[in-house]
Amino acid sequence: MEATRRFCATPSRQYNAELEQDSCDYSPTPNVITGIPPRGESFNERMMNPRASFLPIVGTIVDVETEYFNRRSNCISNYNLTVQTDDGQEVHFIVNANTYYVDCITQKPGQRIIGFYDTSAPMPLIYPPRYIIKVLALDLQNRFVNADFYDCYLVSSNQSLQLVISNNTYIIDESGHPYCGNISNRYMVALYSQFTEDSPIVTTPYVLVVLH
Repeated sequence: MEATRRFCATPSRQYNAELEQDSCDYSPTPNVITGIPPRGESFNERMMNPRASFLPIVGTIVDVETEYFNRRSNCISNYNLTVQTDDGQEVHFIVNANTYYVDCITQKPGQRIIGFYDTSAPMPLIYPPRYIIKVLALDLQNRFVNADFYDCYLVSSNQSLQLVISNNTYIIDESGHPYCGNISNRYMVALYSQFTEDSPIVTTPYVLVVLH
């Protein structure tokens, strides 16, 4: 990243701005250990109109291109990262001012990264595909990252991961400040190292980031 230049001013996407009024019915009490807990009628209604979900792509950076807003501007529109996935496909990660960085990433060729994109966002029908990345992290050994919408029972939108929060879970917002608000029905980033073999996977994250 070029430290002397900054991203152009861009309206920020507030993922959790419209979720403050969402309520959770915890009856009957969910079983958070053995799998997906029982849900009421409100769950079935929400599945008919699901929240936008994030999907991950893992690969290695092979090239980085800086794209500017215009020729006269010093501010950066976005970075275009050419990424080779593990199955040999080439994709482009579009990283902009709204991308949340989990780690300090130099964006140099050879780095292993994982990018999460919003499945509800429009994507041009071109090849190689271009994904606007909402969350970007290093692909580190013995660490797992998941960014998604988590419901009342902290189950991800694709029902593959369920979070169990402990006193050792460090909960912060995007700015790195401690977050003490409600974490149900939120878009969040979970960092974890251990998990069960259940379906969904159950884990206790050591860091949980509540997205704006």
